[in-house]
Amino acid sequence: MRRPGHSQRGMALLLVFLLMLVLAGLALAVGTWAHNSMVMGKAALLDRQAYYVAVAGWQRARQAVMAGTWLAAASPGNSYTESFGAGEYVVTIVDEGGDEYTITSAAYVPNQSTPAAKREITEEQLDVTVSNGTNQALSATASASTEQADHPASDANDDSTGSFWRASTTGDGQWLKMNFGGSPPTLNRIVIRENANVADNGVTLEWSDDNSTWTTIASGSQVLEDPGKTWTATFTAAAHRYIRATFDATGSNRVSVEEMRAYNSSLSALGRGEVTTQW
Repeated sequence: MRRPGHSQRGMALLLVFLLMLVLAGLALAVGTWAHNSMVMGKAALLDRQAYYVAVAGWQRARQAVMAGTWLAAASPGNSYTESFGAGEYVVTIVDEGGDEYTITSAAYVPNQSTPAAKREITEEQLDVTVSNGTNQALSATASASTEQADHPASDANDDSTGSFWRASTTGDGQWLKMNFGGSPPTLNRIVIRENANVADNGVTLEWSDDNSTWTTIASGSQVLEDPGKTWTATFTAAAHRYIRATFDATGSNRVSVEEMRAYNSSLSALGRGEVTTQW
């Protein structure tokens, strides 16, 4: 016959075992919660760090727009990358025409190759007020590769959109040149108002001091075209005697230009567009 003490001791051992299982489960749950909290906290910290890196790139791009140096600092796609201790950002600046810009700053922590976190800030339709000042091309001497007698090169810098230069030869490669003389003005902006037949991305701008050796200022997509067929290039300010624009034509047509203007522009105001962020 089993004595009562044996049964009570067995029950106690069972209860102790069950209690130990419960405590072990609680310890495991607490450990898992603590680990997940640390992981989530680290992820939140990295995300916040990426946000501030994106803000840094965005502000850097705004400064570049204000200074008019984005073409000098960027690749032909108006994009540049900068790395520092907190992470890396890739900034893109797109000219939307009419002195409006879109800035995108994509940030990576620790870097673009192995990102643990990414944030992106976009400012759309950033408005820039440009003060062009005096059109320096008015005092230049205009010449061209070819010209029609009733539409000479001088019609492209007479401050009138009612007259225009037209090449007498069809197709690509026709050019219009401004000679600013022995004491050329400092310029950072060329604006060309097309009359007809200039192809998309079809303007190349160059400078020279001897009318022999030429250096490209901007070409292709760097010479920005608006829907009204006005072509604009902004570049690091410099003084050179000759500025030449060479054109690609649409088909076998004669290119023609109403005005080629030259400025030393300044930015008098910088408005704010719509700012969005995303992961």
